[in-house]
Amino acid sequence: MTEQNQLNWQRDNFENIEEAWKDDLWDRKRLGEQLTHYVDRLNCGAVLALDARWGEGKTWFVRHWQKHLEDEKHNVIYLDAFANDYLDDPFLVVTSEITNILSKDKKTKGKVEKLIDLSASVGSALLPSLPKIALTLGLHLIGAGFFNSVLQQGYENAKDEIDKLSDEASDRIKESIQEKIVGHEAEKKTLSEFKKHLAETVVKLDKPLVFIIDELDRCRPDFAIRLIERIKHFFDIKNIVFVLVMDKAQFSKVICHNYGYDEALGEEYLDKFVDFEVSLKKKSLLPYEEIYEIIEEYLSQIGFVRNSSNKGVIGLISVLYLYKKINMRALLKIVNKVSLFQVENNLKNEFLVYLLFDIDVLNRFNKTEDFLEYVRSDLIGLTEYCLLDRIVGIESSMPEEELKKLQGDGLSKLVFNSTLNSELLLNIDMLLEKNEKAYFKMIDWLSKDLFENPYEGNLIENWKKYLFI
Repeated sequence: MTEQNQLNWQRDNFENIEEAWKDDLWDRKRLGEQLTHYVDRLNCGAVLALDARWGEGKTWFVRHWQKHLEDEKHNVIYLDAFANDYLDDPFLVVTSEITNILSKDKKTKGKVEKLIDLSASVGSALLPSLPKIALTLGLHLIGAGFFNSVLQQGYENAKDEIDKLSDEASDRIKESIQEKIVGHEAEKKTLSEFKKHLAETVVKLDKPLVFIIDELDRCRPDFAIRLIERIKHFFDIKNIVFVLVMDKAQFSKVICHNYGYDEALGEEYLDKFVDFEVSLKKKSLLPYEEIYEIIEEYLSQIGFVRNSSNKGVIGLISVLYLYKKINMRALLKIVNKVSLFQVENNLKNEFLVYLLFDIDVLNRFNKTEDFLEYVRSDLIGLTEYCLLDRIVGIESSMPEEELKKLQGDGLSKLVFNSTLNSELLLNIDMLLEKNEKAYFKMIDWLSKDLFENPYEGNLIENWKKYLFI
């Protein structure tokens, strides 16, 4: 579901989804159903990776899939890894989530108490010993008033105390290592018993337990790596399916940084823990007609007033989205701003769209209030921001025939032209001030090709000569 604030700014809230796949503008339901069928057919445990770039809707998908699975009577766990990475070891996080869900099922709740006891034993075995020894010694030192003794007896006496405590620490560390060696077989037995009991418990479930782990590429690197290692070593059990949600390329870089691998080895290391990988379909591959319908529907949901005269705004957003290849999250931010800042003048609305898609231009506005005032003002000056503000700013004084010329097909092609970099725009600004005839001729030249213009280099290098055309 979504929430809206007083500024008509829509934001996601996936905590309590009432209807799975509601407002499924990108037809994700089909993928969710396919994955559900895949999970139901599994006769073993599995680790799936859901791969997509930042902003491509991973969390939206898995949250709605979670609701879909719950409606299909699956036991589902959703874990935000980023929200839990303050913990040292993820084993107890995973175990506590599993025991919590199993305690709610009539067929498994009778085995949960023993599973908790075994989990505690395994978790204790996984904790490092030396920090515990250091903590014990630290408490001993403070309790004995050691530092007060140091101050009173001076450096020599303190040295004797430190030597004694160093010997004590050495003895305790040695003793701990000996205990570890002796207890190694016992720990192996405990781990084996834990896996066996967990397997015997989850097999009683009517359908596989689906454990979704989101934000894996955002959490602390050592926590993320330890998490996937713990899953493979301790939870590779029939009837449990883990779904790791990540940007695989980004997560591979985390692995490379942590282990010193090159990029290829980072992906190979990750592949050792993943049985099956699914990539979300890139939105830019959808045809224009579908993109148009999606944006039109989304704008209507957030209060954009649609009429026959502003269809060009929707079409413009669609074309620039396909051309710029931005991600879904960035697109929705732009659409929200278009709805928030819309005015009655559709030429200004289209101008707003161009500004929002041009990051360099947008960054020149430090505050939302400045941006809003700039767009809604009838006194937009002749600035170097964009050629379009020239049209908006002088439309009242421009002869009608020249205004029509600018508002026609040539204008559309001009603005879509990818060659309109800031240097060229600045030169065009100067050209208008010097020679209006040359200005309109340059517009005609720039409009000849939609996305590629052979005149770009010539215009940038020799723009001064056009002042005298």
